[in-house]
Amino acid sequence: MSAAVLLLLVQAAPPPKKTTTEAVKPASVSLTRPPGEAEPEAAREQARRCEDADLDRDEAIAACREALRLGVREPRRSALRQLLAQRLTAAERFDELVALHEEDTTRRPQEPEAWRRLGAAQLFLKEDAGAALPALEAAARLRPDDAEVFVLLGVCLNALGRHPEAVAAFEEALRLDAGALSLRPAAEAVLQAARRGERWP
Repeated sequence: MSAAVLLLLVQAAPPPKKTTTEAVKPASVSLTRPPGEAEPEAAREQARRCEDADLDRDEAIAACREALRLGVREPRRSALRQLLAQRLTAAERFDELVALHEEDTTRRPQEPEAWRRLGAAQLFLKEDAGAALPALEAAARLRPDDAEVFVLLGVCLNALGRHPEAVAAFEEALRLDAGALSLRPAAEAVLQAARRGERWP
């Protein structure tokens, strides 16, 4: 991946969230087990392996998947999905990461953050702006007051050569938050390129 794309990923996306189970609020009840049913011990054991920072990365990924399959409960389930996404990113297993985010949008279609994560992964990691656009548009529809989403949308539209629309997305981000680009020099450069009718980089 080019340094420019990596810079955009760092500068245009929000800071990564903590992945400790304490930092994750319950999102929903488990989709695999009734609320009153006890969490399987095997699921808890695989969850512990998933969270083990010293475990081999591929083994940890497998453990995360197994914990989710066995029915680990919320709020730990959401924390493990976030951790799995981080591990897949570090391993550059981007197809699997996109599939994980697609599952999230299917499970929670009204959750804008799920769509934003999917769009960002497709845009920056898969470098597929065409696939990213519908996801980012969904995020913008669901959260029209989120400047971060409109920055991503502007980057995506510029990559597609849709420069007037890219400028409009960036201007909406700036309307929502005047400082939206102040710490994002790469995104600012994309805006200036779009104003000139050029792709960046």
